[in-house]
Amino acid sequence: MTDFQEKRTDVLVATTIIENGLDLSNVNTLIVADSTRLGLSQAYQIRGRIGRSHQQAFAYFLYPKKPSALAKERLRALKEAETLGSGYQIALRDLEIRGAGNILGKEQSGSINQVGLNLYSQILSEAILRQTQDGEPVESSKK
Repeated sequence: MTDFQEKRTDVLVATTIIENGLDLSNVNTLIVADSTRLGLSQAYQIRGRIGRSHQQAFAYFLYPKKPSALAKERLRALKEAETLGSGYQIALRDLEIRGAGNILGKEQSGSINQVGLNLYSQILSEAILRQTQDGEPVESSKK
């Protein structure tokens, strides 16, 4: 990775770990083999690793001859979200494609299923209470 960042090598072959916060300003081309195996947000994050400099960047998402309807929909959404700052648009589209889930159903996984709805609701209520002061929302320092 250091050799690639310092331009001692020209090609980096990586797994999807590359999506996590690396700033590779000298990279201008990304090729993703079998992009249908990626989720929409994951593909968007990977695409965001390139084009972080003054030079134009290109992202090629390869897919099988007959991708599933769901894979086509994700790739179409990725193409539509080409403008800078499209993360919110991607999140909404991902929610549409995958669905919001069922917070009370048996098919629920993750935190709610692990701790139970009552305890999860209590933890959530306490977190919301910490974010308020005298019943009024506390202004966030993040802008």
